[in-house]
Amino acid sequence: MASSQYYTASTGRAEAPRRRSSPMPVLTASLSDPFCTLEHMSESAVLEAERSMLTGIVDVSRAGNAADARKLAMVKEFFESRTTYRAASLDARFDTDMAGRSAIAEIALTLATTYHVVAEWLRISFTLHRFPYVTDAFDDGVIPLSKIRTILTHTAGAPPDVLRLIEPAIVTAAQRLATRPLGDEIDRLLLETDPDATERSNERGRKARAVSTRRRAHGMADVNATVTAAEAAEVNDLINHMVRTVCPRDPRDLRQLRVDAYLAILRGRTTLRCECGCEKTATTEADARPDVRLNVMCSLDTLLGLGKNPGYLAGYGAIDPATLRDLAEDATWQALIHAAEAFDDDESNDDEFERLLAEDPEELVRCRDLWAPPSPNAGLDNSAATIVTRSPKLNAGTVFPPSTSHLSSTRSKELNAILDRYRGNPDLAQPDFPDGHGGFTKPPPGALTYRPSELLAAVVRLRDGTCRHPGCTVPAEDCQIDHLVAYLHAHPESGGWTILANLQCLCLNHHQLKTAKFWFYEMLRDNIIHAISKLGQHGFTLPAHR
Repeated sequence: MASSQYYTASTGRAEAPRRRSSPMPVLTASLSDPFCTLEHMSESAVLEAERSMLTGIVDVSRAGNAADARKLAMVKEFFESRTTYRAASLDARFDTDMAGRSAIAEIALTLATTYHVVAEWLRISFTLHRFPYVTDAFDDGVIPLSKIRTILTHTAGAPPDVLRLIEPAIVTAAQRLATRPLGDEIDRLLLETDPDATERSNERGRKARAVSTRRRAHGMADVNATVTAAEAAEVNDLINHMVRTVCPRDPRDLRQLRVDAYLAILRGRTTLRCECGCEKTATTEADARPDVRLNVMCSLDTLLGLGKNPGYLAGYGAIDPATLRDLAEDATWQALIHAAEAFDDDESNDDEFERLLAEDPEELVRCRDLWAPPSPNAGLDNSAATIVTRSPKLNAGTVFPPSTSHLSSTRSKELNAILDRYRGNPDLAQPDFPDGHGGFTKPPPGALTYRPSELLAAVVRLRDGTCRHPGCTVPAEDCQIDHLVAYLHAHPESGGWTILANLQCLCLNHHQLKTAKFWFYEMLRDNIIHAISKLGQHGFTLPAHR
């Protein structure tokens, strides 16, 4: 069997997989002792006891994961006994299919669960043979069953040679990411490793679009729709637009408003009836349909058909170049450009951008220093820092035929390798700009203003995708924009500046924890966020757009 290396959640240090005879550690101080309660312990002793508790939680979780792995293996063994070993010893009239179905029903009855649940366990068991590293991690309790499901779902149909290349990275990602971000990371790895195969897989996925309903308790039901990423983003934007048509005094909470907006759209309405008692009512007239704006971030060479790196669709995650280009074909778009150049309010690059875009897109990409963030090792002057500009508005269809001569990057693999080094030795994680000035020697326009401009805020949200706290999946559009190095209102020049290199998205919960000094955050090279807890835990997150 393949072997791998795993990491402890509490310390971030590498350790070999091991089995423990007891799932609970021995605490250095027994909290059940009436003479040794938390209030009678020193702060350092309390912290040590809490670290031991976290280690105990990890051990119990691993034991449960390993038990799930053993359960699935035993289900498979029972099924094979019924369908294989018995069939070999009986005559040709033995009905293997019926025997297997009966085996599933027998297990379901024994465990008081459903036939479909047991059938899914079998499907997972028979599919895991493609993933030796994942199987080892599951057997050792490092990866839970929920993440096994995510791995198998997102890699379905991937060629075996591609799986062999990305499986070690999947195992590593599964140890540091929650279930949904893990799926996003797998999609990104597949896109970077074999973009053509991913596009073919997505085409097959489009044929599986469906709408279904499912009964729930208390007179409720689920309505589920399986659609493309772009279609889902469009639906979400329409719902958000509809929610904004009611006045602020409407008594419904956001979840209720979104449901009512969804139903109103299905019924052909363009506004919601306000329930605060005002005269604002829903309409069914042929109002102008709201513009749907899908926020996408990508490399310029991908958009121009000169590369195959994945793009990022806000609210969804990584998307393949073909989908990205389809969106550009159908809508007026405007590029958000990270410009590594001295800012100058009197000059505009619009004319040069349009000329190169029309006449020589390859030259435009060769001049990528104008569009991509510079190396942090550059000289610390205005040209070394990163500012953000907009391209001119470009009409629908302003894209170029895809090129077959350019390969995708391996950016995610490189960044995951960097994270492995940081997790193995957190002391290596040092911020490039601890002063919060991002390499500028003079504050650029807007840097000394507390609130970021609309443009800068949009770029921060697109770059981050979600809250940057490890494991958090709150969408960036629902997050607050936080200064990594605190902005000093009394002396803005001395504190952290309002620039791209000093801003991150944090949800309300994690922003409050940072303010209360339970967590500390810093930005490393490549826009990696390093989160440090009061207990000394280390977590790292990658930006959504890389």
